[in-house]
Amino acid sequence: MTSVSLPPKVQRIDPQANAVLTTPYDRGADEPTWYQSSFAASAQNTSDTSDVVNLALNDSQVPLQPFVLYHDDFLKVLGPNPRLKVIAKEETYPFAHEAGVWIPETREVFFTSNQFYGDAKHHHRVIRISKIKLPLYSDTTADDDEGLYEWETITPQSPILTGNGATNWDDGVLFCQQGSGSVPGALIYMSPKPPYATKTLLNNFYGRPFNAPNDVAVLPMDGSIWFTDPDYAQLQSLRRFHRLPNQVYCFQPITGSIRMVADGFVRPNGIAFSPDCKRCYITDTEAYDGLGNNIARAAATIYVQDVVEQTSPSGEVSFYLANKRVFAFADCGAPDGIKVDLAGNVYSGCGDGVHVWNPSGTLIGKILVPRGVANFCFADPGTIILLNETRIFEVKCAARGALVQ
Repeated sequence: MTSVSLPPKVQRIDPQANAVLTTPYDRGADEPTWYQSSFAASAQNTSDTSDVVNLALNDSQVPLQPFVLYHDDFLKVLGPNPRLKVIAKEETYPFAHEAGVWIPETREVFFTSNQFYGDAKHHHRVIRISKIKLPLYSDTTADDDEGLYEWETITPQSPILTGNGATNWDDGVLFCQQGSGSVPGALIYMSPKPPYATKTLLNNFYGRPFNAPNDVAVLPMDGSIWFTDPDYAQLQSLRRFHRLPNQVYCFQPITGSIRMVADGFVRPNGIAFSPDCKRCYITDTEAYDGLGNNIARAAATIYVQDVVEQTSPSGEVSFYLANKRVFAFADCGAPDGIKVDLAGNVYSGCGDGVHVWNPSGTLIGKILVPRGVANFCFADPGTIILLNETRIFEVKCAARGALVQ
């Protein structure tokens, strides 16, 4: 690795020094000891930096050095002047948790909240859908610049019960509905414009209800919809029983056919395809028990499989997955939402922010966000929107999302 000058908001982690630790440590799925140093960069010569750390956490939530460099390839992702800033916040409930779908025409990002008690008296848990509008230009470098950005909660024409992950589909937003009680898990399309009309595309596997569809991606070659289905609805008491294993499915909306395409996961979660659509990345978040706890010895793993074309005797072309193998393991929390950039680098929301691996599975960098990121999305070229429960962050860098043109 060559020695190059770094932008001021970037800190380097020396691989050699990181390989052998000389100070006491006892890490589970928590943040490493150097994590706090990113908040206290201006007080490196101070013996006690706790006040600096607390000030940063309580103010803008933006570390002084949020970009962590493990390999110089990360500089190509960051560009010469990477920035991270808060663009929206809401302290009363976890409004920004999952989905993250960029609609270029309206410059809006749609996202879902985490579960919260909408009616504390009856302990009725709800998930809200919101959107945030990005300004056309933003030249400011302020760490907290929410005044330029507008966000609002929306109400779909028909309810999307406990929505979670989502993706772009048919000029709108395709949500994973986890369901609750007698309401089944489903894939639901929503128009991105008022009155936000909805349409259910799929809500069962040959009569057997899904567990809790979690995240979804579209394979461009044939328009098929691929989604994960872990058992978080049962773990969080949204549903009493699950009727299927935790698996990954492929749905073809043109024909209505539904196939199981991958198993062997404890809790399959995020899903994304490589830029050339020859690889499919699926995260396993066994380390998240669904109740707010981290399990240090559980899977926090990204798996990769080859996308293989198959032609039937009748000439119908379909795709399946083969050669499942480990791609990466997250050192903090678990890899939740997952995206890929045009260079093939893989991004995933983890317990301390967003981790970035090169196509070979080597960790090249992190974008630190206090208390982590569940999901995120690429927007304009060089813009990433991060969802952090009570805050939304905007990253300005050099990367471009693989499926955002």
